[in-house]
Amino acid sequence: MSYQALDGPSAQVKLTSVGTSTVVEVKVGANPLAERQVITMQPTGKMKVYFSDGSVPYAATVLADGFDHFKDAKESYEVGEKQKVYILADTGTIDVIICERA
Repeated sequence: MSYQALDGPSAQVKLTSVGTSTVVEVKVGANPLAERQVITMQPTGKMKVYFSDGSVPYAATVLADGFDHFKDAKESYEVGEKQKVYILADTGTIDVIICERA
């Protein structure tokens, strides 16, 4: 199996005030980074991560079916530019540093 290096551009930003009622799409700008391959995230509190089929999920769906991502954990997820990824705070309001890499 061969691997491709992440030798393209990257973009990073802090998403502020991610709460428990409005899902937030993970992307740095208005659109996902062109040829995105990986998203890296580090939240200030526990959150849920949800990979969607393109439609925006309900908050209840993300809370019930999303993956756990723990406070201060820096995790990377393989995800293309067309894959929609949403996050939601498990409790309260958190900030999340995200980076898209190509």
